[in-house]
Amino acid sequence: MSSASSTTTGAAKPSSTRAKPANKWEAAADWTDGRLGIYSLAKANLRKIFPDHWSFMLGEICLYTFIIIILTGVYLTLFFKPSMAEVVYNGSYVPLKGIGMSEAYASTVDISFEIRGGLLIRQIHHWAALVFVAAMLVHMMRVFFTGAFRKPREINWVFGFLLLVLGMFDGFFGYSLPDDLLSGTGIRFMEGAILAVPLVGTYVQMFLFGGEFPGHDIVPRFFTIHVLLIPGIMLGLLVAHLILVFYHKHTQGTWASPRA
Repeated sequence: MSSASSTTTGAAKPSSTRAKPANKWEAAADWTDGRLGIYSLAKANLRKIFPDHWSFMLGEICLYTFIIIILTGVYLTLFFKPSMAEVVYNGSYVPLKGIGMSEAYASTVDISFEIRGGLLIRQIHHWAALVFVAAMLVHMMRVFFTGAFRKPREINWVFGFLLLVLGMFDGFFGYSLPDDLLSGTGIRFMEGAILAVPLVGTYVQMFLFGGEFPGHDIVPRFFTIHVLLIPGIMLGLLVAHLILVFYHKHTQGTWASPRA
């Protein structure tokens, strides 16, 4: 009887002396690990070799600037009016008072001079877009000249190329939204380039502009393409790109020592 009791007591000791979580965060982590196995997953992935050469930061710059573009773009869409309807400006910018303009341009001026932090957000959005495209271009040059596009990474190279092209197109559509003289000149040039395409040029021009230049649909259509269509495609490509980078791992060169 006593020996059985002692045996039972001895078997129960390991569970009673088990270390308790130090705080609520550790307890939450233990609870999550018991259901998702995050400890083993983190142990397997945190032991990967990460490159330490500065050129690998170019991809991260692309990622961070893309996030900045999305965040500042969301802020700007709260105040921008994608309409080409004619209005008379009566805002705080005196040189333009009483002048007829489109609602798109009037809202752009209001963002710059009347919305708190509007001009700062516009400039951050503008410069982040420039850095984004420039960083993608230099990043792809590094991949090309180091041969990192070869098998099995050809698909990732195509994804990166598509991101670069879409980024440049999206920058053009965003540059065209304020409906000022500068953007109007760029749109007019693009229309001429489209009309120069044999056979399909006139059809594409009618599809984009909805009629003769400048029409009434340029800004609303460009706004939809700039804010929804292209960013959505780019986000999908970016996720696929990062998944493939994680799967294939980085292409650490012989000119840089890996860091565990």
